[in-house]
Amino acid sequence: MEHVFGWIGQIFQTLLRFFPWLVIVPATSAGVAFVHGHRIKMWGPGLHWYWPLVTTYKTIMTVRQTQRIQSKVIMTKDLKTVTVGALVTYYIDDVVSALAKIADLPSDIIERSQGAILALVSERTLEEIQRDRVAFNQALTARMGEALNGYGVQVIQAQLSEFAPCRAISINGNAAIGSYSLWTGF
Repeated sequence: MEHVFGWIGQIFQTLLRFFPWLVIVPATSAGVAFVHGHRIKMWGPGLHWYWPLVTTYKTIMTVRQTQRIQSKVIMTKDLKTVTVGALVTYYIDDVVSALAKIADLPSDIIERSQGAILALVSERTLEEIQRDRVAFNQALTARMGEALNGYGVQVIQAQLSEFAPCRAISINGNAAIGSYSLWTGF
């Protein structure tokens, strides 16, 4: 009996696709509609009608957002090893680029930001970074803005959340100790 009701539900869902639907985009968001799968139409905040048979849509928050950049071990210009983490504050200024040209925006923000951090930290000594953190954060904001240009994102501020000298130890997954072998394949 459940199988019959499931089948009836699928028929009903298919029939509903022939009628236009209303989507409400809140004031803090925007979206894009993919009409016939290839034409991209931007949706601002408000009410939008779409036909589910030939249109799909995505929405995204456009207001101020913060992304945590996971800390990484980086070497400075004076060959000191440091661990560096950051926070990036941004907003979406081009919804079409953010949704239609990039598959996973938060992941891309993290990846491009880590590249900017690596480049900037490796250009300076540990003392230069420590001496003037405000100037370093301003340079980091500019570098991340350049790295995220074309992604539909406007960087408001980037700042170091973690910064400390450290020692990096690398353990090879296949090592031998005496006559015993270690296997760390888990």
